[in-house]
Amino acid sequence: MCPVTRDRILRFWRGPWRRNPWLRLPVIGFAPLLLLYLCQLITLQGAPEAAAWMDSHVQAVFFTYCFLFLLQQLLLLLTRRFFAAAAMLTLPLLLFSIANHLKEVLNGAPILASDLAMTGQAGQIAGFLRPGMELGTATWQGIGLALLLLVLAFLFSKGEPSPRWNRLPRRLGCLALTLSLLGNLLWMPGSRALLSGPEGESQGERNQRLGLLSGMYSALCESAMEAPDAYTENNLNRILLQLEAAQEPADPQAQQPNIILILSESFFDITALPGITFAEDPIPNFHALQQEAAGGTFLSSAYAGGTGNVEMELFTGVPSAFPGASESLTTLSDRTAYSRLPSLVKALEGQGYETAMVHSYNDSLYNRAANLPAIGFDQLVYDEDFTVGPRYAGSYLSDDTLADQLLTLFVEKGDAPLFLYGLTMENHQPYYDGKFSSPSGIDYTCPSLTGADLGALDSLIHGLHDADAMLGKLVDALEDCGEPVLLVFLGDHLPGLSLGTSDSIYSKLGYSSSPNTEDWDTQELFRMHQTSYVVWNNYGAELESPDLVSVSGMGTQILDWAGLWKPLWFTWVDQAGEDMLLYRERLFVDGAGMPYAAPPEESAETVSIYRSLVYDILYGEHYIAEELTCYTPERE
Repeated sequence: MCPVTRDRILRFWRGPWRRNPWLRLPVIGFAPLLLLYLCQLITLQGAPEAAAWMDSHVQAVFFTYCFLFLLQQLLLLLTRRFFAAAAMLTLPLLLFSIANHLKEVLNGAPILASDLAMTGQAGQIAGFLRPGMELGTATWQGIGLALLLLVLAFLFSKGEPSPRWNRLPRRLGCLALTLSLLGNLLWMPGSRALLSGPEGESQGERNQRLGLLSGMYSALCESAMEAPDAYTENNLNRILLQLEAAQEPADPQAQQPNIILILSESFFDITALPGITFAEDPIPNFHALQQEAAGGTFLSSAYAGGTGNVEMELFTGVPSAFPGASESLTTLSDRTAYSRLPSLVKALEGQGYETAMVHSYNDSLYNRAANLPAIGFDQLVYDEDFTVGPRYAGSYLSDDTLADQLLTLFVEKGDAPLFLYGLTMENHQPYYDGKFSSPSGIDYTCPSLTGADLGALDSLIHGLHDADAMLGKLVDALEDCGEPVLLVFLGDHLPGLSLGTSDSIYSKLGYSSSPNTEDWDTQELFRMHQTSYVVWNNYGAELESPDLVSVSGMGTQILDWAGLWKPLWFTWVDQAGEDMLLYRERLFVDGAGMPYAAPPEESAETVSIYRSLVYDILYGEHYIAEELTCYTPERE
């Protein structure tokens, strides 16, 4: 390049046009609107859909635009560079939009406010994505818009700030004004009214009403749990007296069997899916135990993911609907609350049990390293702590390895009865052709699926078959072990069987109407939150197995099967189960197993009392919390 041409280019680049307010200010003003459109484009996966949403949700668009504009101005004042401010705003929003899209593809649901607590484990969570998963055309369009915005921001970023803006008083004054406007925007009555939605509104419904960004902000603003109207000391003392009258004393002759609880990742009875014909039983041990022992349907609070929340609800009996949208049972903002949570583990410990947990993965997800000791576990064994030889199946430690580790701990136990909790990992998503080193070996036909989709189904069958083999191995080893053993085996939730942006194995087989959970009605939500359980013992006890056991009621059910004493809290959970089995967003199941979108009037009193008790334990004045969670049995 000749010196003359180069000098002309440099003069043009350094020219006054980059500081021309008639060019620069429209770009600064338009950037937040472009960001809002970008987020909706990736969320809705279509330019016409994004434009239509913005046109029909003017109030939400205006609020979000003002929020982004003021945030952009705040960053601009702090950095004094338009490009730096634009990059600090654009890149996080782009990544958040893509992450939300990928979760919707995988699990059929958007990112929840409580999921943000797992941001530090993003790398591990990314490992759950299917290999070769496509981002979608609209996502790439959004990435292109983000790059365009950053280019414009770079072009109109000033070289050196104007001397007048170097004056500290001016900058501080503008900063104070911007913060004041931002605060007024967020807290003015009109904004609060816009952000507030109906009780029980799902995150998907928030996002549809407010957009991805304001929908998430609305969830983050929701208080953890507000005091119920019926929350008074007199009311709670009245409830306490009723529970004390209903509580049964401990039986001094109780056998106190060893209890082994297996939460099997994504286990369910796959033979219930339509469109698959099996020439042989893929889960023969499970089916045999259902016939010989006892079993039924497990009603989970989760679908496709959220195992940590399932296990916490199972151990505590606290419904997942009660914490606010901004937190979950694994992400309580008040970390001291975990020591106050009702606990099946502590109830067993109070009756002389040793307690141990074994998980064939690490302790990084769902705050397990802190939460599980807080609810009473004496011993925690993760993948790196295994004392048996590790064997892998797919990307994870095999269920067979987990069985060996559980049996090792059982053999090494002391004289006290043992509560042993095993959490599997082998059958965790993703499901894809070639996940395992060899096919499942199960003979079946499925005309609706071909190619890679059929391979994804086979990987699921492989994982379920191995889980069933683990169950058989445990039963064979424990049957004549010389000590009484109660074994409870259940699936934590249905697997997420995504096949891309618009299909899943469920939808292709006709088991669900759509891969998007927001499209499901109450009956479909009810069906898609059901897995299977079986309970077995080696000491000849005749166990009653309800057809439907919910996640919040499984803890007290285990105490029943073991013939053990129940603290007042679990006495209450027992009573509440007559009117309420499951309560989560968009789904309430009453004591008769009837699903509703929200609690019916006849269950209102039970819900009110339940909510008041949970509030007293976790957030309130602790009027009766100590009595409810007393784990020392009163004997006859």
